[in-house]
Amino acid sequence: MAKLSGAKKAAFLKRMAAGRAAKSVKKVVKRTKSVKKRTKSATVKRKSVSKKSNTMAKRKSMRRFSRARSTGGKIFGSPLLKKAMIGIGAATLAGTVVSMVAPQFAPIAKPIAAFATGGVVGAAASLILSPDGLGSITGLFSGSTGTTTGGLTV
Repeated sequence: MAKLSGAKKAAFLKRMAAGRAAKSVKKVVKRTKSVKKRTKSATVKRKSVSKKSNTMAKRKSMRRFSRARSTGGKIFGSPLLKKAMIGIGAATLAGTVVSMVAPQFAPIAKPIAAFATGGVVGAAASLILSPDGLGSITGLFSGSTGTTTGGLTV
């Protein structure tokens, strides 16, 4: 913007002064009051209980819980043992069912069922505790189904 001088400068300053004067005059604005609904917080009523009876009840329940847990909960509460027990149970059940339908697949079905339900831990536990042991797995790779004795005896 070019620098103003003379009459143009005087006119510009006059306009600026008029603008300032217009700003300083306050306009009366009619306002309407809007009624806002206040939200009240809900009051919570507490049940008055004496401290002595409350702590006694807590102590009794805690003692009972710890006693029940200490007897056998730690042994059977381990996730590793749970998976092993689930795997052994599934292997036994699958072995029984498959031996009724197709007895030749029973040694294969036991570890597969144990692995499906109990994971690696369940499969390992069922293989260790089964009478076949690891022979059922090694028999799969070697192609043999186990040792057979002679034939019929009279």
